[in-house]
Amino acid sequence: MKYLSATPKSLFILQILSLLTIIIGIFFVDTSWLYTIIAIITFYCYSIFGVSMMLHRYYSHKSFNLHPLVKWFFTIFAVLAGRGSPIGWVYIHRLHHATSDTEKDPHSPHFNTFKFLGFRPVYDDTKQINYFIVKELLTPAHINIDKYYMLIIIAYIITLGLINVNLIFYMWAIPVFLVSVSQIAFNYFAHMYGHRNFDTKDCSTNNIYLWPFILGDAWHNNHHAHAAKISSKVKPFELDPLASIILLIKSNK
Repeated sequence: MKYLSATPKSLFILQILSLLTIIIGIFFVDTSWLYTIIAIITFYCYSIFGVSMMLHRYYSHKSFNLHPLVKWFFTIFAVLAGRGSPIGWVYIHRLHHATSDTEKDPHSPHFNTFKFLGFRPVYDDTKQINYFIVKELLTPAHINIDKYYMLIIIAYIITLGLINVNLIFYMWAIPVFLVSVSQIAFNYFAHMYGHRNFDTKDCSTNNIYLWPFILGDAWHNNHHAHAAKISSKVKPFELDPLASIILLIKSNK
């Protein structure tokens, strides 16, 4: 069986689909402050709980433990965030740490231009995948999430439409596209501009302008210096509210 079916090509399709849905939806969806609030909350659930907490700190760096029920609850946000399966995301992120700011880095701004849409090919049918990098994630559950990733997203969109067609716009298209833009900006600017607390081998920076969108993950230089830590805070102004939430919900086992 081939894993990592949630390829950059699939994620590019989601980018385009979410953008087209936004453009078309502007002329047809209902607008209200309630829908706006729903979109904002959904974005932060995807961005902070899905990407930052689960894909990044939990699955990639194993910084803390979670009760299985809590783990799978928040994994839902990780899957729906539109950034690929946990297997695929962790694979790319661990490659990033191992090859940071070299030509082999999946998304170094020093060897790749800023792309508002699209992804640099990291794994496809022509490149060998080193499954050892994500060996602990090669479980039946995660393999199925990866294999049926696009079907899961489509099923989610259909479910939203059956509940209320406006939710496709406010709970999928807008949040997913904003997650995509914020993550692309993060991968680029957090290795180009900002302050550095640690003299790491890469060019990682702490970028305060990214903070409103990704919170504590904006302190990227701190993270690269101590990747396994729950919190990325070093200086007093480098707030990391997600770390406080993790300390409340994490399991001691």
